[in-house]
Amino acid sequence: MQVIDDLTQPISKRLLLLLLLVTLGSEAALYLSRYSYFFSEMYQAIMVISIFVAWKLHPRLAGKPLRKTESVGGGPESSTETDGGLQAGDMADTRSKKPPFRKYISQFAVVFLIFYLGAIVFNFYSAILFTDFNESYGEFMEESAAYVNDSMEDSGEEGMDLTLSDKVFEWFDLAGSDFYADFLAGFEEVYRISYMILFLLIFKKILPKKWESRNRDLFLMVALFLSSLLFGAGHALDTPQPWAVTIGTIATFTNLGLILGLLLLWTRNLWLLIAVHATYDILMSIEWYYFEFSSLIFAGLLLIAWAIEIGTRKPTTTLQPELRIGE
Repeated sequence: MQVIDDLTQPISKRLLLLLLLVTLGSEAALYLSRYSYFFSEMYQAIMVISIFVAWKLHPRLAGKPLRKTESVGGGPESSTETDGGLQAGDMADTRSKKPPFRKYISQFAVVFLIFYLGAIVFNFYSAILFTDFNESYGEFMEESAAYVNDSMEDSGEEGMDLTLSDKVFEWFDLAGSDFYADFLAGFEEVYRISYMILFLLIFKKILPKKWESRNRDLFLMVALFLSSLLFGAGHALDTPQPWAVTIGTIATFTNLGLILGLLLLWTRNLWLLIAVHATYDILMSIEWYYFEFSSLIFAGLLLIAWAIEIGTRKPTTTLQPELRIGE
C-alpha cells in the first residue's frame, strides 16, 4: 500500500523526539495525573505541541512530496517531513484549482456521520457488556453537569448583580476547561498516527525480509490495532478504577479508536479527523451540560447539508481512476 511507504519515509531526529513526546510522553503524563493535577496540565501542554506535530505529519499521511533533510542515524540526506502548508510547486495548481468550501463540508459530513453511527453502535454494546463502566461514566458526567449548573444557579440566587461579562467568565471558570479539553482531544489523532508511524518503522527494522515481501498490509493493520489499544488504555490511566470499570474503558475506547484509525487511513487527511474528533467530544459535553439531543440534531443538519451538496453538485465530464475523500 502506498500509505505504508509514505508513513515510513525516513524521519529526522527532531521529528522522532516529537513523536516520542506525543506518544510515550502523553502516556506518562496521563498516568502521573492520578497523583498530581500538575501532570494533567502537562498532558494538555503535550496536546498543544501536537498541533505543530500535526503540521509536520499531515503531508506525510497525505502522500505529499517530502523535502531533503538529515535522517535518523546521521546518514546522508533523505526525504523527510515538510510543513503542512503549501509547497512552492503547489502554488500554480492552487491558484487554478482551489477546492470549494462546500467540498470540505461534504467531506466532514461523510466522515463525521460514519464515526457518529459507529460510536452509537459501539456505545450500545458497551452499555450492555460493560455495565460497571457505563454506570461509572454516567455518574461522573452527571455529577460534573450538576456541579456546573448548580454553581451557576447559586450565583443568581445569592443576589449578586452579575453583568454579562461576569456570567461569561464564570462559565469559563466552571465549564470552559471541559470544552477546552474537548478541543484538544481532537489532537489525539496526532498521537494515533505517531504511534502507527513508530510501529511501522519498528517492523521495518526488525523484520526486513518480511517487509521486503511487499505484502505489508498486515503490518499496517497490526499498527492500527496497537495504536487503538493504547488509545483505549490511555483513557484508563488518569484515574484509579475497579478492574471491571478499567476493562470497560479500555474496550470501549479501543473500539472507538479503531473507527477513527480506519477513517484516518481512508481519508489520509489528519486535519479532517482532528476536526471530527474534537467536534464529537464537544457535542458530547453539550449533551451532558445543556441539551440531550444536540449531537443528533447536529448529525441531522450535517446529513441535510451533505444531501444538498450531492444534489446540487455539477456532473464531471472526466472520470478519475481513484476516488480519495481526503484529496
